[in-house]
Amino acid sequence: MSVSDSTYRTTLGDGTSVLERVLLGIINAHTDADTEGRQWERLNAAMSALVGPTTAKERNLEKALLFIVRERQRDECDVEMQAMCSGPSASRAETRSVPTLARLAAVEILGCAMPVEKVPAVHALCAMYQDRFGLHARDYDEVREALQSEAVQHICDELAEWGIATRA
Repeated sequence: MSVSDSTYRTTLGDGTSVLERVLLGIINAHTDADTEGRQWERLNAAMSALVGPTTAKERNLEKALLFIVRERQRDECDVEMQAMCSGPSASRAETRSVPTLARLAAVEILGCAMPVEKVPAVHALCAMYQDRFGLHARDYDEVREALQSEAVQHICDELAEWGIATRA
């Protein structure tokens, strides 16, 4: 069993996993005067015995992955709502790609500011997403992304010269 097994990492509202809640319930039911106040210590020992040691890095990557999943779900919901409210003739919003959300998570959740730390984090998050959900999250390619952004900006500039307003 590995720590990254999604069965054990499903989190509840407060960030604790289902497995942690179950174990904590068992620990609390078997706490006496000698072990009172040591419930979290006992929980950590039980989790380590069951799934192996977890590091702060693994926990942070899991939080970042959860962020990606939630943002992706929010995007999909927004697209569906816009389609229902706007009708078929309206321009259709799109969901952000997994690499785009991974870059956002690397900065906002993992605190990666420099490309030296951000690029490996994005690669790791995309791989985790693909492994966990079986969906292809194309490899993050910073050069390709920059070229695409430059091309879009060039097209917007050309359209602006003709008086056509755009939103990039």
